[in-house]
Amino acid sequence: MFDARRYEVRQKLGIRTRYNVYEEGKDDPILQSKQKSFRLKEDFRFTDADTGEEAFRVTTGKILDINAAYDIEDSRTGEPVGAVKRSLMSFFKHEYQLLDPDGNVVATMTEDNHLMALLRRKVTTLVPFNYDIVSPNGEKLGDVSEQFSVRDKYTIDLYGDDIDPRLAVIGTVVVDAIEGN
Repeated sequence: MFDARRYEVRQKLGIRTRYNVYEEGKDDPILQSKQKSFRLKEDFRFTDADTGEEAFRVTTGKILDINAAYDIEDSRTGEPVGAVKRSLMSFFKHEYQLLDPDGNVVATMTEDNHLMALLRRKVTTLVPFNYDIVSPNGEKLGDVSEQFSVRDKYTIDLYGDDIDPRLAVIGTVVVDAIEGN
């Protein structure tokens, strides 16, 4: 699990926010997730699609805080994977910081451009969301591309080994669920 450089995230049909995560070359999902409903603090659970065992958990430490960090934990080991945090610059276009377990910024997920962001917010939500994953020194680490679909569907391409794929993939699910794309 998480050995590939390309992943796909598909939102499932249903009342609650639920997703399947696929790894390149595999027909079956590697993870399934759902957002707990009616919580003051965000709570996502990711289960191993084969065993049903909880694999990752995403929680916030604060109640209804738009600037909260969404902490990602490996449920099997209890070790932190990292966190996702909305950047202060996220007003005009979505921008999220991806943090390592020590809270250091390892990458930023930024919506593709201002014009497309404006179109998505003011004209139609049918324009697919696209994000660049960029290191603090400006190196492009990956892309997140939404495909036109009834439910949200993203392809995540990672370049090299400079970002933990668990952080990028689970971070994409968190961003989609938060933004309600």
